[in-house]
Amino acid sequence: MENPHGTSRRNFIERITAGALAIGAGSASLPFEASAAEPASKPDEAWLKGVAGNHAQIFDMTQPQGGFGLVKVSNYLDTYKSAYNLAPPKVVAIVGLWSNTTPFGFNDAMWAKYNFSTMTNTLARGTKTPVTRNPFVATAPGTETMGLEAIIDVPATATMSALQKRGARFILCNNAFNFWVRRLAAEASGDTAAIRSELEKNMVAGVTIVPAMVVAFNQAQQAGASYVVI
Repeated sequence: MENPHGTSRRNFIERITAGALAIGAGSASLPFEASAAEPASKPDEAWLKGVAGNHAQIFDMTQPQGGFGLVKVSNYLDTYKSAYNLAPPKVVAIVGLWSNTTPFGFNDAMWAKYNFSTMTNTLARGTKTPVTRNPFVATAPGTETMGLEAIIDVPATATMSALQKRGARFILCNNAFNFWVRRLAAEASGDTAAIRSELEKNMVAGVTIVPAMVVAFNQAQQAGASYVVI
């Protein structure tokens, strides 16, 4: 006879594992998931342009870390320029946003409305209070750093908008997007379709939604990009 406690523990672990996989790898139960047979539309793959034959790298960024991961993207671009005199389009930097960096893709209004700073533990430097805007896109007016709790106070040169001006590309996982929609809807007893639509209309300019980050990593590497976790 099987131990009933062992069965309960195994079921619990299976549920937790399934939930974790749903964030990045996708799940049939998630809303807005296009079927393999009838995709809603052809995914935008312009973010792959110019990867082949150039110095390209895709950055796997899952945690905010006060913006510290973005410093590594800035360093990648800076070093190719200073050491090898190479810059975009000869150097390609692609940043993958998913898991806890999914909110990076939404504007200040959405950060204020949905308390993304609290949900991602994005705190103002020194005061350790949640911020009320998306600090990763651009620094606050009159400041030269992100002003967040992190290993360092990340400079304005490493914000998303600054990196985009230097040629960096940002992609956002649709499966992670759906996970966050479900989470927000559950916490506020809201409608998933309405929340999804609202967030889509308030995305940071230049951020591209990809079907799944695990697929994007594969596509980038097939095209010739190296892969690094930040």
